[in-house]
Amino acid sequence: MSRMTTRLATLRPAVPGAVRVVVGAGAAAALVWGATTVPLGLDLAAASGVRQAPVAGTSLATSIDAMCPGTELSGIPGVPDVAVGGTVLAASGPADLLPVPATGRGAAGLRAGGKAIGALPARRPATVAAPLPATGPVALTAQGSLAPAVTATQEWVRTAPDLRGLVTAPCRTAGSDLWLLGGGDGPGRQERLVLLNPGGNPVTADVTVHGAAGPVAPARTETVPPGGRTTLLLDAVAGAEKSPAVHVVADGGGLQATLTDTWVVGSTALGADTTVPTADPSTVQVVPAAFLGARSTLRVVAPGDEEAVASVTLLGKGGTVATTADTVLTVPAGGVGELVLPAVTPDTYAVVVRSDVPVAVSVLTRTGAAKGPGDIAWSPSSDPLPEVAGMALPATPTVTRSLRLVSTGGASSATVTLVVDGEERTRSVDLLSERGAAVDLAGASAVWVRRTSGSGALRAGVVSVAGTDVARGLSVVPLAPVAVTSPVSRAFPLP
Repeated sequence: MSRMTTRLATLRPAVPGAVRVVVGAGAAAALVWGATTVPLGLDLAAASGVRQAPVAGTSLATSIDAMCPGTELSGIPGVPDVAVGGTVLAASGPADLLPVPATGRGAAGLRAGGKAIGALPARRPATVAAPLPATGPVALTAQGSLAPAVTATQEWVRTAPDLRGLVTAPCRTAGSDLWLLGGGDGPGRQERLVLLNPGGNPVTADVTVHGAAGPVAPARTETVPPGGRTTLLLDAVAGAEKSPAVHVVADGGGLQATLTDTWVVGSTALGADTTVPTADPSTVQVVPAAFLGARSTLRVVAPGDEEAVASVTLLGKGGTVATTADTVLTVPAGGVGELVLPAVTPDTYAVVVRSDVPVAVSVLTRTGAAKGPGDIAWSPSSDPLPEVAGMALPATPTVTRSLRLVSTGGASSATVTLVVDGEERTRSVDLLSERGAAVDLAGASAVWVRRTSGSGALRAGVVSVAGTDVARGLSVVPLAPVAVTSPVSRAFPLP
């Protein structure tokens, strides 16, 4: 999950991030909700002699900076750019998602190359679309009353002989420690790592590629300009690695990162996909949505100094899927392992991985015939949804979508809101423990999920399909939390 920073008008912690909250004396009463107490080692109120005014611990977010990779197959010196077309769509959530009304002025929209390419209307909910630029990233920025519950997604689809795939990538805020699993070996397999800096200062990153036996080479240091991106062709680092996992550690600020995997064998395009970072390494990982059939593989990286022994469980709408196939995998310390998942009835499932030491995971699915054209989809693990999650859904021709939800470790209830033709359509979803549910997203320009109750860990993902033939395009994006509120620290004048 991306790490976010809170900034106050009177107190500015020196921590990088992508979400800022500003609370003035007059605005605090209108914006602040859900009072909490923050224990402090130093009582500044007593030291100043000023009586402490009640200030809540949470406020509506007032500034968001997120980034999409833009056209991923461009921007590497000496490597020809590939035009893919595509669009990017920004969406603001319904007012019902906010705990209190967002008042005052606000602005939100998309920028590329230092110029605005689309502005969100002031009403809620709303969307704005723009063509993807030929090169460079796309920034999603929002301030004031339009900052809470805003998100964006880019998407393109190609069916050319030399490049096939439905590629969907969300705009996300920055983090400092990211794992991306994707790619493979072979002369027609290519991986592009895109590092994105939504901040106002240069950020350096150490990039390490892990393989089956551990790190493939020493960390490579890259600098990402403010508001820009740096793109690396990983073939030069790990072109012969069969199962790469990329570790990105940022210094001096936060970064977002994506990994684009394109696959061609001879004159046959096997697919393309752009994947986002997995959930942080942990002993329990959940891929909320992965389309499984007979050609799916789980990839696991064990980042620490100990070997990992991981077991795999598949969850469908009816609960745990029984299988006689081997579902236990051993991964060497610092290395990467793969497990061919059991053949099941083609559908979307959740994949639960339990390990004795922390791991990061993702699932690869292939469509099409074994020796014919098709597509690939990487489905990374994701964190539980603590509050509100959302995704903008571009109006790409021939693409159909569904939302998949799963609750693990207990039951969960959620409210799912679709925006169709600018109107809200809301339904409640109740999930038993270790159960999944599906919601059709036909006609929706955005989907929003708000957790309402339950003791379970709720996760969700959007499955997108282009076309209906055996070589149909496939893309899976885990739903990520969107900033609605942010913590507020208390500050008092010194004497």
